[in-house]
Amino acid sequence: MLSARHISKFFGASRALNDVSADFHPGEVVGLVGENGAGKSTLLKVLAAVHPRTGGQATLEGKPYAPKDQQAAERAGVALVFQELNVNRCLSVAENIMLGYLRTYRRLGLIDWRRMQTDAQVILDRIGADFSVTNDINMLDLGQIKTIEVARALATNPHFIFFDESTAFLSQPEAMRLMAVIGELKSQGIGVAFVSHHLHEVFGIADRLIVLKDGGVVGDWPTGELTEDSLAELMVGRELVGGLFPKRTGTPGKTRIEMRGALTAQGVGPVDLAVCAGEVFGIGGLKGSGGDAILSAIAGVAPLTKGEMLLNGTPFRPRHPVEAWAAGIAHLPGDRTGDGVITDFSVLENLTLADRPAWAGIFSDKSCMKDIAQTQIATLGIKTDGVGSMVGSLSGGNMQKVLLGKCLAVTPTLLLLNNPTRGVDIGAKAEIYRVIRRLAAEGLAVLMVTEDLPELLGLSDRVIVTRNGTISQAFDRGATLNEQEVVKWMM
Repeated sequence: MLSARHISKFFGASRALNDVSADFHPGEVVGLVGENGAGKSTLLKVLAAVHPRTGGQATLEGKPYAPKDQQAAERAGVALVFQELNVNRCLSVAENIMLGYLRTYRRLGLIDWRRMQTDAQVILDRIGADFSVTNDINMLDLGQIKTIEVARALATNPHFIFFDESTAFLSQPEAMRLMAVIGELKSQGIGVAFVSHHLHEVFGIADRLIVLKDGGVVGDWPTGELTEDSLAELMVGRELVGGLFPKRTGTPGKTRIEMRGALTAQGVGPVDLAVCAGEVFGIGGLKGSGGDAILSAIAGVAPLTKGEMLLNGTPFRPRHPVEAWAAGIAHLPGDRTGDGVITDFSVLENLTLADRPAWAGIFSDKSCMKDIAQTQIATLGIKTDGVGSMVGSLSGGNMQKVLLGKCLAVTPTLLLLNNPTRGVDIGAKAEIYRVIRRLAAEGLAVLMVTEDLPELLGLSDRVIVTRNGTISQAFDRGATLNEQEVVKWMM
């Protein structure tokens, strides 16, 4: 058993963990749940020695456990799979799996590649991977890349493996594949701790749930004793009045953006759609099926190669994202750290990145910038020590809120959303959904791509489904939808 007692962790003056005690057993899956900033990821990183703990103690199999770094933790039997992708695509599958043991395959100055591949394949077979070490790593999907990271953790012969929001950037099939891998680990007697904001994943895989809030433990329950509603209330400390999704109000206005026979640079099309002011138009589908390409074309990231696009009834074909933003189109991309926020910039700088107030068009208007930033922080409930805090110091969910705030700060007429609540807890999701519906009621047109089926069905006024680069089905306003019906048109 891995046992933590009275763990505390401070980052400067900020307290991330406060007197946290928790136990983890072999052959058991523990779900760690809580709002963004509750301390879930920090606890795992402290136990895996990524971060040194400020106070408290831990034992592993009854003996003191105080590794000085992550490598020492792995030698003791505790491995961590990070949220962000952590593979080197310049290396082979086998090299990525055996990355920490490459020296052991050196013989007479040469690498024994065959032995390395054999050992790596044994690990992949152990968790039922659907690919081999001979596959081109650049041709694997994200779920398979995550499997490589799990295999790398298994190469350390761990007693415990921790997963820090490892499904955050995975499609539904990719996430299901990772869940199956976790099930295999459990059957082999390995203890698993799992962080996810997708409650259906937590209930589907976890034996026990530990709820954290504001850096402390709220409680520890067998999964069967809680429902999704009761768990959500424990996480946010209040009842989600009115449910997760606000009621749809208002009627659609004039057509804001229209595509006719459009073909994208990625070969998606022909696309015919029209998004009106005052509505949330949802695009569902598997990753890479076409939704991302549609947003990219409208946002000027990858212009159309054929067909036409109209903005407010006028021909519109932006050659660059700057032209789209200038036309009143705000774009929230799917990769928040790669394409959305700059983690080494402050909250204030990121929130005003798209339209920075300036005197005479030259000097930044710091006072106005601060007002804009504070408005978005209050509107979206961004948890930060101040507008000067670096975005890289925020939790993933609060980074996502900063990205949304950057979009809203320009007062757009068309908002493009690519998985708007990825990596966001259920309480923050409810807040974001209320903001989106309020803005739609005020006349904002919203075009949303999401791989979260409840989000697609609960937030959208109209829905189209993409499959293999084409629109496979369209559902009009007022249509009664369920997940099974939508999935049928995705596959």
